[in-house]
Amino acid sequence: MKKITSHRTLSKDRFLIKFLSTTLLLLVFTSNLLAQSTNTKIKGTVLDNTGIPLMGAEIIVTNTSTGFVFGAVANEDGEFSLNQLPLGGPYKVNARYMGFQEVVKENITLNLSDVVVLDFILQEESTSLDAVTIKATNLTKRIDQLGASTKISSTQIKNLPTEGRNFTNLTSLSPLQGGGSINLGGQRRSSTNVTIDGVNFRNQLTAGEVGQGPYTISLEAIREFEVSTNDYNVTQGRQGGGAITSVTKSGTNEFTGSTFFYHRADALQSNYNIQGERREADFYNSQYGLSLGGPLVKDKLHFFLVYERQDAGNPLSIADIQSDDDANRLGITQANLDRFLQIGRDSYGLGNQQQIGQFDRETHANNLFVRLDWQINNKHTLTLRNLFNKWENPMSVSDNSNIEIAETYSDFESQENSTFLSLRSVFSPKVTNELKFQYQHAERAYTPSSQLPSSNIPRAIVQVASELPNGSNRTQSVQLGGQRYTPETNVENQFQISNITYVNAGKFDFTFGTDNMITSLETLLSNEQNGRFFFDSLDDFANLNPSRYAREVPLQGLPLVKQTVLDLSLFAQVDFNITPDLEFTGGVRWDATYFQDAAEFNPVVFNELGIRTDERPNDYDNIQPRFQLTWNVKGKNKDILKLGGGMFTAQPHYYAQVNNIQNSGTLLGAIDVSGANVPVPNFPGYREDPATVPGIPAGASAFSTINAVADDFEVPTIFKGNLSYTHFFGNRYSLGVNALISHTKNNYVYQETNLVTTPYFVTPEGRPVFVPAATIGEDGRTDWTNSRISDEVGRTLVLRPDGILDNASLIVEGSARLGDDGYVNASVTVNRAKDNSSYNCCVANTSTFLPVTGDPRALNYGYSDNQFGSKLVINGASPTWKGFVLGATITGTGGTRYSLMTASNTSANGDFNLSNDIAYIYDPNDPATPQDIRDAYNQILADPETSSGFKEYLRESFGGFAERNGGKNPFSATIDLRLQKKFTFKGAKTHALELSADVFNFANLLNKDWGNDNNYGNRDLMRINGFDSTTQGYTYGVQTGTGTEPINGTPWRLQLGMRYSFN
Repeated sequence: MKKITSHRTLSKDRFLIKFLSTTLLLLVFTSNLLAQSTNTKIKGTVLDNTGIPLMGAEIIVTNTSTGFVFGAVANEDGEFSLNQLPLGGPYKVNARYMGFQEVVKENITLNLSDVVVLDFILQEESTSLDAVTIKATNLTKRIDQLGASTKISSTQIKNLPTEGRNFTNLTSLSPLQGGGSINLGGQRRSSTNVTIDGVNFRNQLTAGEVGQGPYTISLEAIREFEVSTNDYNVTQGRQGGGAITSVTKSGTNEFTGSTFFYHRADALQSNYNIQGERREADFYNSQYGLSLGGPLVKDKLHFFLVYERQDAGNPLSIADIQSDDDANRLGITQANLDRFLQIGRDSYGLGNQQQIGQFDRETHANNLFVRLDWQINNKHTLTLRNLFNKWENPMSVSDNSNIEIAETYSDFESQENSTFLSLRSVFSPKVTNELKFQYQHAERAYTPSSQLPSSNIPRAIVQVASELPNGSNRTQSVQLGGQRYTPETNVENQFQISNITYVNAGKFDFTFGTDNMITSLETLLSNEQNGRFFFDSLDDFANLNPSRYAREVPLQGLPLVKQTVLDLSLFAQVDFNITPDLEFTGGVRWDATYFQDAAEFNPVVFNELGIRTDERPNDYDNIQPRFQLTWNVKGKNKDILKLGGGMFTAQPHYYAQVNNIQNSGTLLGAIDVSGANVPVPNFPGYREDPATVPGIPAGASAFSTINAVADDFEVPTIFKGNLSYTHFFGNRYSLGVNALISHTKNNYVYQETNLVTTPYFVTPEGRPVFVPAATIGEDGRTDWTNSRISDEVGRTLVLRPDGILDNASLIVEGSARLGDDGYVNASVTVNRAKDNSSYNCCVANTSTFLPVTGDPRALNYGYSDNQFGSKLVINGASPTWKGFVLGATITGTGGTRYSLMTASNTSANGDFNLSNDIAYIYDPNDPATPQDIRDAYNQILADPETSSGFKEYLRESFGGFAERNGGKNPFSATIDLRLQKKFTFKGAKTHALELSADVFNFANLLNKDWGNDNNYGNRDLMRINGFDSTTQGYTYGVQTGTGTEPINGTPWRLQLGMRYSFN
């Protein structure tokens, strides 16, 4: 037996406390300044006309729109560098040296991550030089980011159709986005970092962006947007797939402002849903607001503010059957739905409100952005920014059954506020410093439907078998009652402080820094605490005859979980030219994650399984070396070859420790009973008094569900590298190819630990089963409680670093300038992502949904849930013609994946999870295959409504278990268009009126059968109907309606907009 001592020693805790204290002291006593991270640089050389460096030459950089001034001095090699300059312009750069003619280069605009190289040649005083103009369209300013990121400029943001005005929607323009809205490079969503102005805007609890509404920040406040996937700069941290970065606008010496209104209405969109059926629910979306910026003190203090609001009617469709085709796709008949509802009203207290069909639903969002920029003097620039966001989204939280009626849907509301302070200081011509501080507060609430009590009621989950109009059969789970995890609230408070120092030492540019976050969270949980009744058929549902009842029973009231997490980092980097044309960047980063709060120690779990429930998912030793080589062939800015690689670490979602603290076995007790021990449901009584929901039924023994963390836990570590080549055809065109590869180890996954080591038997088809054959009923029903190692403990899920992921991508991309201001960017991506678990977040049980053939602990390496095989991105805008601009985006993806599964009416391998058994596919050519299964397969293969891809996956699986994610979805694309007309009026100021029309899903406008996709999700093909104790094998039926091709997407919408501006 293990000695009961904590694996995490006090010495490590003391080390982290000392580290944080020291860091804060250093920040206070060594830094007097701040500014936003722009990753911009102006560098170059100052030489005389014979090529001799002019050491001591003075470089003055002036932003002519704000009056802000920055300076540098050339070193002994005549080189100068200015880092982290504010975005915008126009800038002018003066080079001065006593006895020489001053040279000015002007009309320079700095965009996110631009590196502008200016080489000055100064003549004697007797010679006069004209100013040199550097155009902002110079493609070579992006050399440092080639092969590393996708940048969306303010011009693109203005010209491209962006539905919902959510800046993160622009992520789809990255060639490596796929598998999820912000998944990058085949990685998990939690492996994507999100920042605004260089500080965190990531939801630390569940990953993704902080704001839960249509936008975290108004597009009107965004100057530039960037998706970075292979940037090896050591300032890039807490990410595996990449980072989504945006930089906000600031005021200038000129007063500018705008007011805008964008509207989508019921009359401005398709009269049909995406399946081509008549639409009835009301739809509208109005986004409106204003912006204002200008000087408070000219050349010193500027402001910029934006307010935006959205009022929307977003209809919801629940089991809306208008035709036989709808019934075939949904896998249920209208008659069975009607019977389900009638039973619910007769025996389960279901109200007479509408429960299925189309529903009108109204949402509201508010966003306020305020920013101040103050040039204190020529050395110090201060930025203060505040961002507030609120979102009300009723009837938006569904559950995990196939169909949930309206009363099950819960409401969601959130609000977030962040205050950001940034100071940039130039201590000397060789030393620049950035200090940044942010306080972020977020509140989120999930509340049950108004049809239910505020504390929620149990769920009734019914297996409904239907003979469908097309002659096929299918069984779907249909649910009434509560939702599994509402009510839930969480409050997040986060302090972030970072400091980066840039030092120029001759030929070497050094970067030193630290970036630290302290996050405190309070989460009120009720996950699975309302209970759930399982019914095997509609008849059982009508007879109040559930086959199983399960519930997590609060022992001390609803658990309120409090935790504090520290994320710490140190980094250093050097940048220098090995030769004039070959640049090297190398550095190292250290990250640590420290969860301060542990769950209570449970001696029963330790004594029975040797697992400590008070372990924490801490990791302190993440050393990440990185490098980048950039070869500017012959120094002509025409051929750029880049090679880079390094290590990155990603954060675990903080919800993991919420699971572990809540489920230590001291706050909740679990019950899971079947047969005669199942209580008779009384849903009318539960609706009147939720306190009457059954706790521990008579004759049943309680145990605790356990979530814990392994003592060898480590955060995900990603090894990635890429090789890219780009050719510039003059100053208007570029074409490049980029090959990328990555390997991830230590991806987090919850593993079932209280499961017998070896199976009790193996079925004839080769499926290991972890309960005794004698305990399996004639109907094939298994009782997972018989699979435990210890009867004293319930299900035990331990967070372990057992996940791996491999990704490889090849990208071909090009860009072109059209006319004076038109452009087009295009990319084609071929991608492959494989892993042994795609678990991202949040509840521990979700991790065990991984399709397996038997032992869930073996995981299952195969195509990732985040896999996409190919992607096409085209975006562009026409040159302006008489005030008209046409913008377009085309995004298409193919090769996403799905699995053929065994239906969830029982657990084929005998474990707890009903949804993780991959299907065994019989070989119809094998004489031993039952005739009814052979006939069912042939029916699917002959069905014209089943796709050829589905049939191919089925054929390839004959005679064995289906390959995890072996099904391949076809390619589909969406076309969005924007047409703008700008009217300009001259006066004391320039006034402009812009009218716009956006068409989203243009192909669907042309034909209601176009513009959709036919992507399958996991499909329940086989269903267990019984168990033969003699052969120790299951008997199966085939759900012949499973292959019916789905129709997904959103029908065409037209958005009309009007924007007035002055400057």
